[in-house]
Amino acid sequence: MQLISLLTDFGLKDPYVAEMKLVMIKNCPDAVLVDITHQVERHNIVEGAFLLEMAVPFFPGRTVHLAVVDPGVGGARASVVVECRRRHVLVGPDNGLLVRAAETLGYEQAYRIESPRFLGRKVSPTFHGRDLFAIAASRIASGAHPSEAGSKMHELVDLPLRPCSISAGRLECSVVHIDVFGNIIVDARKVDLSRAGLGDKSRGKMRLKLNRGRSVTLRLVEAYHEVGKGELMILEGSQGYVEIAAREANAAEKLRVKLLDRLKITD
Repeated sequence: MQLISLLTDFGLKDPYVAEMKLVMIKNCPDAVLVDITHQVERHNIVEGAFLLEMAVPFFPGRTVHLAVVDPGVGGARASVVVECRRRHVLVGPDNGLLVRAAETLGYEQAYRIESPRFLGRKVSPTFHGRDLFAIAASRIASGAHPSEAGSKMHELVDLPLRPCSISAGRLECSVVHIDVFGNIIVDARKVDLSRAGLGDKSRGKMRLKLNRGRSVTLRLVEAYHEVGKGELMILEGSQGYVEIAAREANAAEKLRVKLLDRLKITD
């Protein structure tokens, strides 16, 4: 069984995802296609990168991961195949989308997609997902080595995101995902809370400072059931990142928070 995972910002209204899948099935009939998500916020490379990073550890070795969030399609950014440990391979645009997943899987080498074998007969300048990345992914799934794609690259483009800022009693971080429940996932881990002196559950509560001078109190918990309905909390989510949630309510709507907002957590 050869797995190919897919992540895009294409949504499900249009035939784009189906076209990519049909190209891959044509070139690798034995492939099993697993959708991570096609609901990444349009053009949001940061959200796509974090969702990809969260999902890839659950796939077995030899999986090919195809990811497309590509606002610069047809431009100067490179198209790449990334070889990782345990024969995981990432395929997509070199715009920051792949770098965190590559680090998680164990980056080994990136190659620019140049070989005609890895390209469609006609490559649309607006749909590399179908005419370039789907073909490259299916070629590798069929047994081609990543090095056959083209020349070596020195490094991948980094993600355009300010790193967390940690100091005594203060953690500043960015919103990288809001899930279907309205839970707010930030780019900090529980260890970052501890490094800021905020990770001691016995302390009970902390402050979340929002934009326009707003702030709210959060309770530090381990599971949602520890607070009352509608009450705000902060915890380590199932993906390993710090999460701000409201029990049986939408925290993002409640707090008027959106993707890439910068948040400050203080004592």
